[in-house]
Amino acid sequence: MNDCCASSSRDKPAVSQPATLPSFAVRPDVTFPDWSAVTLPAVRDALQAMVGSDHVLNRWSGYDPTTDRVRVALLQLYAEDGQAPAIGALAERASLSETAIWPLLAELRRRDLVVLDGEQIVGAYPFTDRDTGHRVTLDGHVLNAMCAVDALGIGAMTGRDVAIASQCRHCGAPIRITTRERGRALAAVAPSTAVMWQSVRYEGGCAASSLCATTAFFCSDEHLSLWRDERSADKPGFRLSIEEGLQAGRALFGPSLAGLDTASKSTAVASRPFPANGRNGGTYDLVVIGAGSAGFSAAITAADQGAQVALIGSGTIGGTCVNVGCVPSKTLIRAAETLHNARVAARFAGITAEAELADWRGTVRQKDALVSELRRAKYVDLLPAYNGIAYRDGPARLVDDGVEVNGTRIPAGKIIIATGARPAIPAIPGIETVPYLTSTSALELEKLPSSLLVIGGGYIGAELAQMFARAGVKVTLVCRSRLLPEAEPEIGAALTGYFEDEGITVVSGIAYRTIRKTEGGVSLTVTRDGEDIAVGADQVLISTGRTPNIEGLGFAEHGIAISPKGGIVVDDRMRTTRAGIYAAGDVTGRDQFVYMAAYGAKLAAKNALNGDSLRYDNSAMPAIVFTDPQVASVGLIEAAARAAGHAVRVSTIGLDQVPRALAARDTRGLIKLVADAGSGRLLGAHILAPEGADSIQTATLAIRQGLSVDDLADTIFPYLTTVEGLKLAALAFDRDVAKLSCCAG
Repeated sequence: MNDCCASSSRDKPAVSQPATLPSFAVRPDVTFPDWSAVTLPAVRDALQAMVGSDHVLNRWSGYDPTTDRVRVALLQLYAEDGQAPAIGALAERASLSETAIWPLLAELRRRDLVVLDGEQIVGAYPFTDRDTGHRVTLDGHVLNAMCAVDALGIGAMTGRDVAIASQCRHCGAPIRITTRERGRALAAVAPSTAVMWQSVRYEGGCAASSLCATTAFFCSDEHLSLWRDERSADKPGFRLSIEEGLQAGRALFGPSLAGLDTASKSTAVASRPFPANGRNGGTYDLVVIGAGSAGFSAAITAADQGAQVALIGSGTIGGTCVNVGCVPSKTLIRAAETLHNARVAARFAGITAEAELADWRGTVRQKDALVSELRRAKYVDLLPAYNGIAYRDGPARLVDDGVEVNGTRIPAGKIIIATGARPAIPAIPGIETVPYLTSTSALELEKLPSSLLVIGGGYIGAELAQMFARAGVKVTLVCRSRLLPEAEPEIGAALTGYFEDEGITVVSGIAYRTIRKTEGGVSLTVTRDGEDIAVGADQVLISTGRTPNIEGLGFAEHGIAISPKGGIVVDDRMRTTRAGIYAAGDVTGRDQFVYMAAYGAKLAAKNALNGDSLRYDNSAMPAIVFTDPQVASVGLIEAAARAAGHAVRVSTIGLDQVPRALAARDTRGLIKLVADAGSGRLLGAHILAPEGADSIQTATLAIRQGLSVDDLADTIFPYLTTVEGLKLAALAFDRDVAKLSCCAG
């Protein structure tokens, strides 16, 4: 067969499908491939070349209903559990004995529909237990897909939205794809230049070692061409866009679980029954859009009050924190910290230590296991415990008197929007041509780059820059103003110095000019003090904030105002500008911390049900940056206190005045308190210390209760703790703490 790439009909108009297109019946009214899903000429040509080659079509067609029942059960269990099932579980699902299962599995293996390793199932197209580099998040599970088109077909096969994490076959750059409309349409592709190669080479009766081995994603057409140049030119296949690949996957795998009785369908969370609410004439007391931390907080709060709640999720359940934010990042940060601790162990006399990064992929996989465990324990498995919550998966849109999900109208008394946010991409000229990382894809890297350029000096950029540097990556961080611009300037300056001590280059006070791909990676041109500077690296990580998810929800038609920064405008009762509709969490664009999302959503639910009596109060909101030293803050920084009209007093001590730091032989950091000059009331507390995160809550309670710095100074604190530094800083308003004995004052 000749190379099909050059003959692709991608530039021709779509045409109706001829009656001779190769296909076979899977079950009544279901055929393989599903040609009705194919509208793009390149997809039609690729599928004809693949399934029309006699190999696939002849092997996959003509098996009996009992064999089909085993295959269906196998695919369902794979989707539900994230891995191949045991024979006993498969037999139970298929309502057959284990003895009867084996010849049917052998038949499916002969037809190349399953992969066996002795008596163990290790694959069932499109799933595999083998690490192929194509990872699909489905209903809280991370599964491996056989190849690129298989990954793209899983959403349509299961009727779920999925998130795909793969990489360029040529350079290894991350490729991230998410779907909408239950796996039938693309939600996002990063980088936008990504494409795929659909192989049509089927050899040896095994798609896994022929078709799947060379069906892959690429970050750009250029890298696809380079990869093909490195291989023999007679390998047949088609270059497809990601949209075309999704359509091909839908046509190939959509039929696999289609046309089944409801009773035989998957019992995964997204397909649990969604009953009409009979108590209020079919109307739910509350509909919550978004199934992350804020959404669950609102739904559980309302259900605890006896309300009937419809919770609408789209894609991976659990939201940002557990899936791609707090949990995975802090796990990897702590892992990298162990490497650093070994390097600095010699600060204690007589001690040397060694630690090496032997398998970053193993570290990432351990992180993934924790994410899956917490997602299931704290989200998926909670739903059955609340009879008042009905869950529906799919994109939601506001309609009159309720919400529409996948064409179904859900009447609602009140609505809470909690759709979260995603990484923001700055408008740097050339950014669309560069395969960049975000905070999401960076945490999924299984191979570390030699060098990394981090754009953005906020808390995400600071945390990840230090993490990658400690893992052995040469890191350069660039930011327009300074590191941690919302923190006290003393803290940002000190942390910059500590970063530089660890080999991290920090370039601040710049303006972005352009970014481009280079032969060795990427190059960013910035301007500082009127001079252009080029900063290069193997890969680039964008960490310039987060953008609220507001698209496609019908806000404009329903009079919901959006702030200049893109968040939903809410008042202090969590109400939007449309009566009866509330919003909480990152979608509001403020206080983007998971605990504030949960807090705001809880208030929104109570106000929606009980009359808008509760006010949102962030005056004592703690904030942590998990760098080392950690940055922990609550209340006002000095500049904000002065801007608010306070006459202020400040006290700042270095950690060399804190006995805990002296005993640990690590005096990096400082503690700064901001107080009202007249009353002495504590207005803000800011800690830079290795254990600062666990010390800030004392100051949080002090601010919440209106305590003064004298109250702090008079409070008994345990000796040799970091939190004792708050007492010392309070004493330092009026005394030189260097002249105090231990525990004095």
